[in-house]
Amino acid sequence: SMDWISETALLEVYQRLKEKYSIKLTNTAALNDGFSIDCLILVAAAHGQILYLYDYDGDFVLDVMNAEKTKGCHWHPFDVESAVNDITAFMEGESDYPFADYKA
Repeated sequence: SMDWISETALLEVYQRLKEKYSIKLTNTAALNDGFSIDCLILVAAAHGQILYLYDYDGDFVLDVMNAEKTKGCHWHPFDVESAVNDITAFMEGESDYPFADYKA
């Protein structure tokens, strides 16, 4: 379960970006092979790619994958500011991710 601090941080990222970009907050997002996480999650799509930002044990997790969800990358923004910057770069098409295959 998510603690209050991390949920507040995720909401802050959302508040700072929602006027400018088409992003949404949801409680469940289907990930690879039907695995889902049940927590607050920010979702965005752009340039044929999908972005998920969520909290795991008090750390931000950022996943970006292609539309087929077969390739992607995964990292941990340090704080609200870096999460906002990473998502902004994603939405503006300024990110160059080292995508790796998800399926072995």
